[in-house]
Amino acid sequence: MVWSVMSDPLGLSIGTTNLVAARVGNQPVIRRSVVTLADGSVLDGFVERVGDSVPLVAPDGAPHQADRLLVEALGNMVDESGGQPPSDLAIAVPAYWGMGTLRSLRTALRSDPTLVPNGMPPRLVSDAVATLTALQANPGLPSQGVIALLDFGGSGTSITLADAGRSFEPIDETTRYAEFSGDQIDQALLAHIVDGIAKAGGIDPAATAAVGSLTRLREECRSAKERLSAESTADVIAELPGYRSTIEVTRTQLESLIAASLDGVVAALADTLERNGI
Repeated sequence: MVWSVMSDPLGLSIGTTNLVAARVGNQPVIRRSVVTLADGSVLDGFVERVGDSVPLVAPDGAPHQADRLLVEALGNMVDESGGQPPSDLAIAVPAYWGMGTLRSLRTALRSDPTLVPNGMPPRLVSDAVATLTALQANPGLPSQGVIALLDFGGSGTSITLADAGRSFEPIDETTRYAEFSGDQIDQALLAHIVDGIAKAGGIDPAATAAVGSLTRLREECRSAKERLSAESTADVIAELPGYRSTIEVTRTQLESLIAASLDGVVAALADTLERNGI
């Protein structure tokens, strides 16, 4: 995250899966991109709906605008980050967002004084530029040439080309490749585990899906995916109607499950480079 040197600056980052708040000298605060309503129900999926006039509908039938939900979630992150209200605030936004989405967020931010310190609207910074600036500081990047940044997010992969000699000025619009994402990896691992259980005669997949019992198992798969970034194996606790087991998954299995879709990312990068004559 990038900000100017002032008293008590705060950086926020918007992701479809996580929101992050970072203050100088403190560990960053990371929370899921969700809002808990007064009745205890939880709404998610609003980050990718910013700028959409169609509201999200809560379990009680009440409509909620995505812009307002994001602003509420960002305000909560300011509170959770601790310290005094920020005197300087910067927000890293998805690099693939268009001008209409950015205008919608700016308008919504004006309604929350916490996010408009001293009456000054926060600076919205492309998360690609923020990432490249941070990487330049540590461990370092070339000072000339083209940098290709691939951001693997919860709902898709963003491909940004930047000119290292011009303070990482984008060379083209960010390419959004929706066919490879964290959520899709979770789903692929979930399908692999459910298929294995079914082949062993443990469950009827059709009945399991019908009763909607896979939510907890999907979260187990997400956790296992994250652990496999640092470990060679991870256990998944599978609790389904009439069935409970601990299943070991390996990094090799996960790599096999995502190989084809990852090839698609590489092809999309090659197309982006070719389109720009690189």
